[in-house]
Parts: sequence; C-alpha cells; structure tokens
Amino acid sequence: MSNLRPVVLSGGSGTRLWPLSTPDLPKQFVPLFGNRSLFELTLVRLDGIDEVAPPIVVTGSAHTGLVLDTMSAAGIDGGLVVVEPVGRNTAPAAVAAALVAEPDDILVILPSDHLISDVSTFRAAVATAAEHAAAGGIVTFGIQPSRPETGYGYIEMGDPRGNGAFTVSRFKEKPDQTEAEIMIADGRHVWNSGMFIARADHLLGEARLHCPEIVSGVFGSLPKGDDPVGELGDGFRDVEAISIDYAIMEKTERALVIPIDVGWDDVGSYQSLLSAIERDADGNYLDGDVTVSDVSGSFIRATSRKVAVAGISDIVVVETPDAVLVLPLDRSQEVRELSRRVDQG
Repeated sequence: MSNLRPVVLSGGSGTRLWPLSTPDLPKQFVPLFGNRSLFELTLVRLDGIDEVAPPIVVTGSAHTGLVLDTMSAAGIDGGLVVVEPVGRNTAPAAVAAALVAEPDDILVILPSDHLISDVSTFRAAVATAAEHAAAGGIVTFGIQPSRPETGYGYIEMGDPRGNGAFTVSRFKEKPDQTEAEIMIADGRHVWNSGMFIARADHLLGEARLHCPEIVSGVFGSLPKGDDPVGELGDGFRDVEAISIDYAIMEKTERALVIPIDVGWDDVGSYQSLLSAIERDADGNYLDGDVTVSDVSGSFIRATSRKVAVAGISDIVVVETPDAVLVLPLDRSQEVRELSRRVDQG
C-alpha cells in the first residue's frame, strides 16, 4: 500500500477557550494535556502504523513558529509546512496538501484541535479507511453519537460497502433539538468528524471535477522551490473559502463513511475540556497557584497570580496576565461571544 501521509489542518481563531487561547495562541497550541498540546497529539496520532510518511501541516503565517517549534519538540523530521496568507477553510487547505504530496500518498486529513482518547482503535480505523481509499474511496469518519447534539453536523449512512464502510446518503448541518433526537433514534446518523482519508490524486481528481477554480487558484499560488516551509502566494487570497464537505464530499460519488467510537471530542468549550482531562477527587481541574475550599466539578487555572475560590461548584475560572474569565460551567459556550465583546471594548 502507498504511504499514509498525515495532513494536519491548523487554523483557528482562538476564541472558544479564551483567555487561555487567543488569536496568537489558538487552543491547539495550548499545553492542556500535561505538557502536550492538541496539535502535538495530532502530529503523533498515526505513530505505530506501518508506512507513515512525515506530515504535511497547513497553517497560517501567524502560527508558523508555533508549528515548527512543536514539530521539533516532537522529534518530527522531513515534514512540510504550507503557510496560508489567509485562511480559506478546509477545501483549499486540503487541495494545497494534495498538490504538494506524492500522487499515490494516502492523505489522512486531521483537524489539529480534536482529542482522541482511544488512539489504538483510531489507528485500526485509519488502516481500514486506507484500504478503501486505495481502492478509490474518499472516506470520512463518523463519530458514534452519545447524545442528540445540536452543535455538530451529521452524516446519514447509506448502503454498506464492506469492511465497516457505508455510502454517504447526505450531510446534515447542525440540527435543532427535535431533529437531533430523531436522527439519534434512527441509528443511521453519525456526527461529522471533519476527518478525511483519500489518495492525493483521487482527491485532486474530484476537486478538478467539482471545484476546478479552487484547484487552479491554489496551484497558481504554490511556492516555488523545495523549501520544507512554503508560503502560498497572494493569489490564494482570491480562492473561494469553502469546506471539503460542501466543495467535494456532498458532490462526489466516491464518498464513504466509517462509523467509529474512539473517545473523540472537538474540545469546543471548557465544559468539554473538563470532561476530557484528569480531575481530582472532587471533580476539579486545578492548575497554577490555586486554593479552593468546598469547590467541586470546576475548571480553575491561574497563570500569573494567586486565585482562591470557595463555596461554588461547576464553574470556570481562568486567570491570565491579560484577562480573567468567570462563568458557570454550563454556560461555557458563551465564551466566544464574551471574547468578541472584550475585543470590541
């Protein structure tokens, strides 16, 4: 089989875990899991699988230094970094990766800010997906849903194609609560993970068929030479900003979905972060110079000064040199809006 080639998409505005994450330090680069970040965990996620080539990372110019520092710390040599002058969503990023990869590389396209706790099961699923990709499929993973979530997109599974894969009947954007409950009950729907596996030449072939202007625009902006860190030209700014789902997956006849249950989380809020990290006997995550009394089920982190909390449960307290955030844990989805209002003054 051809080489597996991790493609790590590392954009992000750094607002959902503000003030720990910021535009200059998006959540994937914050060391939230011991001394490791989500980006580093993604870089090494395929370690242990045979025939894995060095990764391709697609990132913004503001984060190139963070990418290179993390790759160096993780001992990764031979990787490529494609630098976007401006973010244009996942379809142009994936096309750029496919253009700089070898044609027969099987690309494993991974968001850099997702957590997977059952890595061994995930690696086995990647190996299965790679077989389908080698045979011509463009595969996505569907996460087995645990609740009627309204914050995720869904994929409806169609006919079985063997070895754990199904055709894709449709992609469904974030539903309301009633529709989410119906989809969970029918057993045919999975969460859209945003991960994709395809041979580079097959992905480009479908892109040329369904969004040729993206391929031509990205190709025209490719850097010249063999530098492992290549900046896309200004022509990339004119490429349409669109997701892989809309540009390719909803149109191609090659789409397959493999349902997986691997402890996946997009760590999109402090509430989901708290559920994903190690806590003490009271259900708290405490980091930094923190003192608590009669506190449970809370995320409290101090980075530059003392923080003391008493008699409150299920809260978020985050202190940084630039800002302090305090809110109930079950309202942590409001952090993005709060950060926007803070920036507006």
